This record gives sequence, structure tokens and C-alpha cells, in this order.
Amino acid sequence: MKISFQHKLSFISFFSLFIFLSAAFPVKAGVLVIAYMDESKVVLVDSKTYKTIATLDSGKNPHEVRVSPDKRRAYVAAGKTITVVDLKNRKIKDNFDLGEYSAHDIRVSRDNRRLWLACGSNEAVLELDAETGKVLHTYKTNQKGSWFVEITPDERKLYTPNLEGKSVSIINRVTGEVKVIPFENPVYGIDITSDGKQVWVSGGDMGVIDTATDEVIARVKTSEAVTGRFRLTSDGKRAVIALAKKLVVYDVKTHRLISETELVARPKIMTLSADNRRAFLTNPNDNSVSVVDIVGGKQLTTFQTGKKPDGIGWAD
Repeated sequence: MKISFQHKLSFISFFSLFIFLSAAFPVKAGVLVIAYMDESKVVLVDSKTYKTIATLDSGKNPHEVRVSPDKRRAYVAAGKTITVVDLKNRKIKDNFDLGEYSAHDIRVSRDNRRLWLACGSNEAVLELDAETGKVLHTYKTNQKGSWFVEITPDERKLYTPNLEGKSVSIINRVTGEVKVIPFENPVYGIDITSDGKQVWVSGGDMGVIDTATDEVIARVKTSEAVTGRFRLTSDGKRAVIALAKKLVVYDVKTHRLISETELVARPKIMTLSADNRRAFLTNPNDNSVSVVDIVGGKQLTTFQTGKKPDGIGWAD
């Protein structure tokens, strides 16, 4: 059967468009920083090939990972130790001893000079010098289970979801005043929109807090009663939420469901690529990481890791 000139032209045009779009919107490469709890290791993994670049010793049983805004360092919470990773030279720079405190989550200041650590068992948030590890301030949350922390872009207020306390604590860094918002369910994950206007929390329904009034202004129901870790995209448009074996994406403004993606393993912690096109989720019970195309709404692959991968971060 002969193919007409017009059909050939259409095919060439389509193929050219495909090549153009692929070139115009390439998948951004990066480095994944993953904590292996049962090995007390932190590993650097190429985000395209999924090959391990470096394996480094961390503090015992590491949890959360946070990459500094300048992408020069990663901070790994490992109980009474914060392991500092030099990402450029791929080596451990330091281990900060927290003494009586035990950290679970970390945030880094915009100028890369300070750290805030959620210390759930101490019902406190520590503020540290990011270079020396010196404790600069201790903020009490007045609630049990402050395992995670978030901070507003102007760095004036800290927010902690309190798992056992079924609440969110809001700490004014200037005055030290603490406000507590009660919830009916345990509150777990936390993230803040890029403009700093909303804090989202997970655990049951997704709770949305207006940072101007520090009141809950909305609840977003998902297809499952319990929501896990999540991330808000850096453009402030989408909420990417892990459920028991699904990854769901919601529109931040309208709260409309955009997509649901079935997963092959139960996820725990996630990070997003810098271009907001990929989600990487650790599966501790499966010793693996799942990669999801959150634009196309499909799981791309799952690659094997060391024992019990937990915290994960993205570095350019």
C-alpha cells in the first residue's frame, strides 16, 4: 500500500514535534540523597540511571533528609546526631552531637546559615548554627509528638504537626508565643506553599491552614481515610500525596483531584524533582524507591536500594 505525500508529511510533522518537545522539556537530572535506616548509611544516587554514586556513614538509624537551598549540603537527622554531607565533594563534613535532644526532621534557612530540628520526644524545636552545630535557641511546642517542622518564607513562624498530640503548634520566633490548633486525628506530614500563605498537614483529611490567621480554612478528602507524607510543588500549584499504595495529586487552589497512580509498594517519604515532574518515594518494607511521573500520572519504575530506605532529598 502506498502512503500519500500528505500522510508522509503529517508523520514527519508529528515526529518533528515529538523531537522538539522532548528537547524543549528534557527530564532534569539530579542527585537523590537517601538515608538507609538499617545500615546507618546515607547514599547519593543518580536520578536518571538510579546508580549509586557514593555511600557514606551517617549517625545511627537515620530518618529525614534535607538539602540546603544552595545545594551544597544535605543534613540527615539521625536521633542524637545530625550528619552533614558535603554534596560537592561527596563526603561527610561533620556530625553534630545534640546531647539530650533527639531530632527527627530538619529545615534549613534561606541563607543556609541556620537549621531547625523537630525533636518529638523532647516536645521542642532546636535552632542550630548550620556551620558549627551550636544550639542557638530552643522552642517548646507544648505538645506530644512534634516529629516534623516547617517554617514560613520570612522565617518568623515555625509550624509543627503533633502526631500524638493531635494538633499543630505555631511558634512565633520573635516573641516565643505558641498557639495550638487541635485536630480530631493524629497530624503527621507538613509542607508550606511557596508564597507562604498556606500550610498543609496530613494524617487524616488534608488540613489547610491560613498562615495570616493561623486557622484551618479547608479540609481536603482523599480516597483513603489516612494520608501519609506529601509535598507541595515548588510552583505552588499541586499537592502530591502518598496514600497506602497510591500517589494522588490535587490542585492546591481548587482542591480538585488531578490524578491517582497505583504503586507497587507501600511508600513512606517522598521528594520531588526540581522541575516538579517526578516524585521519588522510599519503600522501607520493600527496600526500594518508586519513581512516578506526576504529570502523566503513571509509575515509571522501582529500583532496589539498601536496607530500609527512609528519608530522601533532591539535589541538583
